Amino acid sequence: MTGLPLSAYQADDLSAVKEIQVRNTLVVSCMRRAGFASFDGDGLQPAQAPDNATALPSGAWGYLGPEVAAVQGFHPPQRTAPRQPAPPQEASEAFDGARVDCDRQAAERLGSPPSAGAELIGRLFDESIQATGRDGRVVAATKGWSDCMGAAGFQATDPAALPERFRAGREITPAELATARADAECTAGSNLAGIWFAVLAGYQRQQIDRNAQALNAQREAVRAQDAKLSQLLAGDGS
Repeated sequence: MTGLPLSAYQADDLSAVKEIQVRNTLVVSCMRRAGFASFDGDGLQPAQAPDNATALPSGAWGYLGPEVAAVQGFHPPQRTAPRQPAPPQEASEAFDGARVDCDRQAAERLGSPPSAGAELIGRLFDESIQATGRDGRVVAATKGWSDCMGAAGFQATDPAALPERFRAGREITPAELATARADAECTAGSNLAGIWFAVLAGYQRQQIDRNAQALNAQREAVRAQDAKLSQLLAGDGS
């Protein structure tokens, strides 16, 4: 999804990680100035990239590949549970008040691009996905996928709904793996993913043409915000 035309007008994962780094640096610096010299960031959000959403196979684009389907089914990949943040080293009314104040100060220093631009991009994404689902090319490819699934012995008409049959269960069953393998093969055989993304990108390019001025302003605001984050990070939160 990050390769779609509208994604060029949003902050990327690296910028999101940078924002967490800057926020944490600002809060730690603020807390130490407030008299909590031993505060080293306990309880703050780790600065790491979010999980890759495409690692959870679903929707019209199906799987990352048949190898994933064979072992993962419709469940997300098995990961080690993230380490829970350690409790704050100090707990007192003064500490809690300082944390609230430092969080507020960090948010004020960071700021954010105008919300109207982000709201526009979200709305355009939703509209482009809805239009893609109604497009005759996608409808035909989806029928090809459904016919392929039926021929393999699995009744399915909606690629997005199919995973929900199995995800409620905690265990990955042989029936789920068999269905997932068929889904992966039928997605590839019908070229559903290729058609879906090509059509979606086409709709988004039309949206960009119609909303060029607002989107260009949002892209510049995102770039300015990223430059501000880099400057704050280089200044070590001072």
